[in-house]
Amino acid sequence: MKPLGAVLFMLVALTLSAATKPVIYCTDLFHPHVDPDDHFDLATLFALPELDVKAIVLDQGNRQLERPGSIPLKQMFSLAGHEVPYAIGLSEKLASPADDGRGQPAGFQHGVGLMLKTLREASQPVTIITAGSVRDLCAAWNREPELLREKVGRLYLNIGNAAADSSEYNVDLDPHAYVGILRSDLPIYLCLCMPMGRQSADSVYSTWWRFRQADVVGSVPEPLQRFFIYALQRCAPDELDPLKALESDLRPWRRLVWDMDRNMWCTASFLHAAGRKIYMTGQTWTAPLTRPPNGTSEALFTFFPARVEVDEAGKTKLLPGAANSNVQLLKVVSPDEYAPALRDCLRGLLQSGFPARAPAGGRSSAG
Repeated sequence: MKPLGAVLFMLVALTLSAATKPVIYCTDLFHPHVDPDDHFDLATLFALPELDVKAIVLDQGNRQLERPGSIPLKQMFSLAGHEVPYAIGLSEKLASPADDGRGQPAGFQHGVGLMLKTLREASQPVTIITAGSVRDLCAAWNREPELLREKVGRLYLNIGNAAADSSEYNVDLDPHAYVGILRSDLPIYLCLCMPMGRQSADSVYSTWWRFRQADVVGSVPEPLQRFFIYALQRCAPDELDPLKALESDLRPWRRLVWDMDRNMWCTASFLHAAGRKIYMTGQTWTAPLTRPPNGTSEALFTFFPARVEVDEAGKTKLLPGAANSNVQLLKVVSPDEYAPALRDCLRGLLQSGFPARAPAGGRSSAG
């Protein structure tokens, strides 16, 4: 049960505009990329105008110094025409689920600080979406749990493995942080990333899907195509300036990356956070702001109350039928249609919903 202050905050928020939802986004975005699904996720986030991004925390601060995620962020700000405060996060794994991260170097405290500052200043419930570890989120929870209880409306975690006794990349980045957050009483919408494939009984609880890059990126606005080409080719900033690249003719490079497959995990969480419904119109799936003419609403995935327990190593145990639920758990209800539908929806968002325009120079704000 939420404390009285949080309940009053929610009631006051109902009188405010519901047109947009304030969002804090935590991401393991890098350049050169570790996995460029994060670049597609960033573009998806900015293609959903109902998600008002208030702050971005770049995960794994020590790695950010070597592979700065600020490079694709500044490109995205230029394409979108507006900037968002951002900061790099904590550098080391938490020492325990109760660790608040204050013992780490001052230069890596800005991510937690930006998250807490954004929550304090929020006038309506904030949605937090994470991709990567939940290190800074857990540290923020351990510092000011009442603030998070009061201000966090929904917490989408793209992390974890539905298969018992199996590890997962994001969990392994900081197991104590994962344990700490799953044992919190925050409103968690859990989007498990593993297992990959659709062959096992556990796979219906995995968000994974895959597409051929040409099937999505080949028809998006050219400035956005350049953004993806720059990332996928791991261009060196000292050889090709990131912002100038958005104005350059990179078409000859397309054939090198268009035919690659791309594994994805977070798309469903973005659509659900935005409140988008998926429709079938003719032979194409869409996720528009409003219901299209002759569109048939389709439920490809759902969130349902479930209990998820976690051991000290970060291994998860699903108890979908337990009465004492502690999360909303994503479940794929149409496995055969899930990937084709998300592919079409992503392409549609980036074609028409993304605010690509002539790149604008200027400085980006860093926390």
